[in-house]
Amino acid sequence: MTYLCEGLAARGHQVTLLTLDDSVPDFYTLPASVTRARVHLPAFRAAGILGSIPRLIKLTRAVQKTRPQVLISFMTVTVICSCLFLRVPVVYADHLDVRHWVYSRKWEILRNYLLRFACVVTVLSERDLEFIREHHPRWHAQVVYNPALIPDNIPAARPEFLKPGVNYVLAVGRLNPQKGFDRLLAAWGRLGPVRVGWRLAIVGGGGEENTLKAQAEKLGISGTVDFVPPQKEIFSAYKHAQIFAMSSRAEGFPLVLLEAMACGLPAVSFNCTGPDVIIRDGVDGVLVEQDNVPAFTAALGELIRETQKRQQLGARAPEVLQRFSLKNYLDAYEELCHQAIR
Repeated sequence: MTYLCEGLAARGHQVTLLTLDDSVPDFYTLPASVTRARVHLPAFRAAGILGSIPRLIKLTRAVQKTRPQVLISFMTVTVICSCLFLRVPVVYADHLDVRHWVYSRKWEILRNYLLRFACVVTVLSERDLEFIREHHPRWHAQVVYNPALIPDNIPAARPEFLKPGVNYVLAVGRLNPQKGFDRLLAAWGRLGPVRVGWRLAIVGGGGEENTLKAQAEKLGISGTVDFVPPQKEIFSAYKHAQIFAMSSRAEGFPLVLLEAMACGLPAVSFNCTGPDVIIRDGVDGVLVEQDNVPAFTAALGELIRETQKRQQLGARAPEVLQRFSLKNYLDAYEELCHQAIR
């Protein structure tokens, strides 16, 4: 949202970012050219049937105050109801693998019905597009890839959580089952002596932290694994690590993978949606059969042992900046907004 708002504002559009949960401070900073709006809503499930109407009224009023010609919704389906009342066109952006949605049956029916009223539903892969065309033909779906970005002024200093003189495998993401860090820890444990001189850093927060720490302890690898809270200066970590590991069970089009590769990190990933489009196997990273932890272990071990291969893959990794450029991303959403208004 930050990239999109800043980019569209730089092109001369008046942009407002409206967020729906005011319980935590912003993690990313918006430019002064973007208007910031907030409304605090209970989650749809928490509101329940009786609370859904007041929730919708509050959301509709918040949207109305921004006076939009078009609204881009990042995975908030109920805002489509508000926009129908206000006669505002909606571009709906889904950032998950659509084949792995997990919803109650009632919510799934509501979602599937409302999305047919969006001017367009953007998805992150051709595979998702084919799925929607088969199962939801009344949606107007289109692929828009996330952009690969790298800041101009990455801090040169090595982050404090990366110990000097040590090689690092870096993983970044929420500590939840979807991200598969339990599988990454299992692979790290299988490496045995191969990991001498190396450490695994898992950057992120979430409800599975204690479970994952207990797993590392049980595997006898806790002395070589660092659990690090979310970092604003994550790009400096990309620059000082040696390998990026993605162990997700499902993804959309993961920005952390794009960011790591843009910084020249060779990546090892399970072959789920998103990474299978971003990584060119054997060219700028390694794709491993989904759920095959021994194969993931072998691929990770090979990159640890073979410095030359690491360097060769890492040299090609920054080509994601051209393959998935911010310009293409902004062009796509700008044109979709024009189409929606027309």
